[in-house]
Amino acid sequence: MELLFVFVMILIVLYYFYQKRPKTHFPTIPYQDHKKHVLNYKKQPQDLQYTTYLLSLINELPQDEFILIYACLKKWEKQKEITLEEKEGELNIHFNKSYTNNYVEDQLFQMLYRLEIDHIVENKVISKWMEADFDKVVQWKKAYLKDMQNKLKQENKFVDGRYSLEIYHNLENILGYKKYLDAYREIETEEENIYAMLFGLKECPYHMYTFFIMKNDDDKPMINSSLK
Repeated sequence: MELLFVFVMILIVLYYFYQKRPKTHFPTIPYQDHKKHVLNYKKQPQDLQYTTYLLSLINELPQDEFILIYACLKKWEKQKEITLEEKEGELNIHFNKSYTNNYVEDQLFQMLYRLEIDHIVENKVISKWMEADFDKVVQWKKAYLKDMQNKLKQENKFVDGRYSLEIYHNLENILGYKKYLDAYREIETEEENIYAMLFGLKECPYHMYTFFIMKNDDDKPMINSSLK
């Protein structure tokens, strides 16, 4: 009986210290209004995919599906893989390469590259493609987000449906930068313009499809830990 008592006491002590240990991963992160609850943060995000993923956790991605595509196009242009011709609300893509090195981005790249004639995809062709293959665009975006989630799993930042404290702080910084652009900064650079569109502070100058996608705000308050 004494040995059993000692064993039970050891279990109680171990459980106590287990409960008191610092938490490093959390199942949910509350939605935060960037205007009310977040300090402004001036440092611009450096990773488009990670930023997009963080915004998806609180259902804050833009309704316009072309904004993420446009952000990727601007990234590829900076990498000199394409050249964008932008004038009077129209966007033409000139391909300098037939691929991009990022695997998940290349899936989108190839969808657009298949439309080229003489290495050019004109605005009207992009618009028709967006409407005809809209479901494929949505599926690609899910794959894009899932790819980032898998990277976070490999880095032990997303474990058993729980997010690390680092992700929580990174999300705070992203929302802080949104507040900075919204309230304190006149948008000047292309990068600032892209993030303003991702944050819903500006509209995309190119309207590539005519139908409107309704958004359900009921899901806004909490993170969804799995991508379906």
